[in-house]
Amino acid sequence: MSELLKIRDGVTKLFTSGTDSTEVTPAQYRSFCYPKTVKLMRFEVKQYRVKGFGGFMTMYADTAFGMQLLTSAFMPYECADVPFLLIDIMTMKKKRLGFVEYYDCTEGKPEQPLLSAVHEKYCGLPEYSEKPAWYIGERSDYSLIKSLDPNGDRRLSAELTADSVRAYKKAAFSAEKHAANLDGLLAFRTRMINEGNPSSATLKKVFGEKGAEEFFVRCVMPDGEN
Repeated sequence: MSELLKIRDGVTKLFTSGTDSTEVTPAQYRSFCYPKTVKLMRFEVKQYRVKGFGGFMTMYADTAFGMQLLTSAFMPYECADVPFLLIDIMTMKKKRLGFVEYYDCTEGKPEQPLLSAVHEKYCGLPEYSEKPAWYIGERSDYSLIKSLDPNGDRRLSAELTADSVRAYKKAAFSAEKHAANLDGLLAFRTRMINEGNPSSATLKKVFGEKGAEEFFVRCVMPDGEN
């Protein structure tokens, strides 16, 4: 089993353990390739409904060029006072990246001491220089966009991910809930679809424009209605 698949299984166990969770992966998204004939990119998706929180998804991608990517999406559609969370871990021969992206769509924008503590632990790692994108300015300041040493301790990717998920889970299940938070999440989802998101280009190649939108709504940022 590859390193990122081990991280995926660890994240899933960590976040769903002790919760009332059900796998709800749509059959058409469980496993797919791009292009369908040559199969340069292979994807595995797992989606869960977590009672008391909302939706949780992992998407693992493996390419013929040696790149591997694990995306984990945490959609708090049951209205807890926590941000939407995306975690990306990418590995290539000469590159290793770790992104922990928080997008606070809550009405009250409460402080997040648990998430900030994880940021404090890892903020000294080298920053990764991203291409300009509108959503960068929407991230909470306790997000982590890091370049990890490809020749360094590979356990760091798993530790960064696990610490982030552990803190987020604790924050989410102890937070107050406000119905207005869902409005903020759905408004942000609309922007991610219309203005572009980190996976837009890839998803449009695989599914086409309408198919990419449907995948994003059903799997990445579900609202509990689909």
